[in-house]
Amino acid sequence: LTPKEKEIVAYHEAGHALVGASLKHTDPVHKISIVARGQAGGHTWKLPSEDRHLFSRSYFLDEIAMSLGGYAAEKQVFGDITTGPHSDLERASDLARDLVTRFGMSDVLGPAVFGERRELVFLGKEIGSERNYSEDTARLIDQEMKHLITEAFTRTKEILTKRHNKLEEIAKVLIEKETIEREEFEALVNTEQAQFAEA
Repeated sequence: LTPKEKEIVAYHEAGHALVGASLKHTDPVHKISIVARGQAGGHTWKLPSEDRHLFSRSYFLDEIAMSLGGYAAEKQVFGDITTGPHSDLERASDLARDLVTRFGMSDVLGPAVFGERRELVFLGKEIGSERNYSEDTARLIDQEMKHLITEAFTRTKEILTKRHNKLEEIAKVLIEKETIEREEFEALVNTEQAQFAEA
């Protein structure tokens, strides 16, 4: 990474981590790194504090918001966006689509599943889904996905605006050290944490 790219990646990962730490239903941040691996300029690892077999609507909404943390940080700090967040945007879109079409968690579309998934049974892999709903329903699904992502992005931007100084602090530590472990990260964000944590 060039020095400028390193700076962008530092703010990007700091955005993910800070948003995650500010939300109630996300898993704790375990480690943040801006050491490039393959196509990824950096990474924010999370680990659940306990084994989980059921996932709530609140969890998905907070995960979408955290996924958008890097995108929002780049936009806020640099006034521009790179190709860095593309996999984050895919994840946010996939979570929103699953919430709406697979898990019956949409207030608009209600308790129903949309789309038939075809799987290779012997491999346990999904090979695609077949649409079994109308154009009107497809339009509603698109609108609801957009609404969920827009709402999550608004929450993400609010957190990063309120905690901009903390975003700067985390990014500067990352630029200097390239990796922040969980204990150091928690020490960095715990200042005034209760004031900013969302209900």
